[in-house]
Amino acid sequence: MSILEIIGFIASLLGIWLATRSHVLTWHLQLIASLLYVWLFFDAKLFGESLLQFVYAALAIYGWWMWKRSAADHSLPISKLSRREWLLINGGGLLLTLLVTRFQVQFLPTDLPLLDSGIFVFGLIAQWMQARKKIENWPYWIVLDLIASGVYAYKGLHLTAVLYVILTALAISGWISWRKEIAKETASA
Repeated sequence: MSILEIIGFIASLLGIWLATRSHVLTWHLQLIASLLYVWLFFDAKLFGESLLQFVYAALAIYGWWMWKRSAADHSLPISKLSRREWLLINGGGLLLTLLVTRFQVQFLPTDLPLLDSGIFVFGLIAQWMQARKKIENWPYWIVLDLIASGVYAYKGLHLTAVLYVILTALAISGWISWRKEIAKETASA
């Protein structure tokens, strides 16, 4: 356990807790945590997760911009994916997971290419959905966080494995909270 992992742990927890409350400061903390985890995962030879954290940092900037921009005029309410969006996201996600797995097997010294690639691809999808305030981001996070926790425990990143179990609980809380919020918005419309 390193100081980097401890700081990333704290920033991640606070950031996701703020996301469950639709608070824009989530993105600041997610940016910090993502940048710290880039190095931590690279060192553990989890190249997909390392790259994922780098992209999460970019998506944190995007999410911050989207949520801040919409705060004044409420132009980004919580919403649901359309059936077409859901099919495109999942079909594309599965295809990209296979392509990234193939790349990792051929070019990187990873021992968990399919899991690493799946976490990478579907993590990007979940983060994009969160930035767009799509309620489906939470079930994706629940599944991804549970899988990631097992991967991190296997790789000896025990504090990070615990973090992802806690993030699973926060994702469940976020899903419940956002469902209540979308129900209120629907009732008042």
